[in-house]
Amino acid sequence: MEVVALVWVLGLAAYCLVPAVVRSRIEANRAACLSNLTSIGKALSSYMENNDGRWPFVAKLRSVRVGDQSRWSTLPAVLSKELSADSPVYHCPADARRNSSGGSTPGLKGNYYSTEGLSYEWWWGEARGGRRIGEESISKASGFGFGRADQRVLSDFEPFHDGDGGGAINSLYADFVARSSRGG
Repeated sequence: MEVVALVWVLGLAAYCLVPAVVRSRIEANRAACLSNLTSIGKALSSYMENNDGRWPFVAKLRSVRVGDQSRWSTLPAVLSKELSADSPVYHCPADARRNSSGGSTPGLKGNYYSTEGLSYEWWWGEARGGRRIGEESISKASGFGFGRADQRVLSDFEPFHDGDGGGAINSLYADFVARSSRGG
């Protein structure tokens, strides 16, 4: 009888603790990812200070480049003077490609970092490349929520950060601040 009671107590404890452990892992991954994006933001800000306040030309993906992007470097290469190209900050700890059923896709090596060299997607290549801060065409669309704090520069490729419904996407905005938002 005592063994049954012990098993029951251990089972109840596991039932109560497992969700808390999973939730803390999810929160730790999200915090680490936001820290990564903050470090990238500091490196990007430094790059721009050293380049007359101009945004770099950055290819969206290492594996796919179209048009002018065929000549552009990836973000780790562009920021290599400010931040080592093999720095762990380019890898989101929650990075995992998802298939249509929500599981990871092993045929694609399981994550974006392994194929693209970073877990984050660069936005606004053509709209920003070579332009000074504030001279981008999107920045001139005032009154529509297009201030620098509203413009994503870099985001998780997918809503990697589970645990709150549809997941969350962490992004670095044009004001060089990293924030989390709900995914799709």
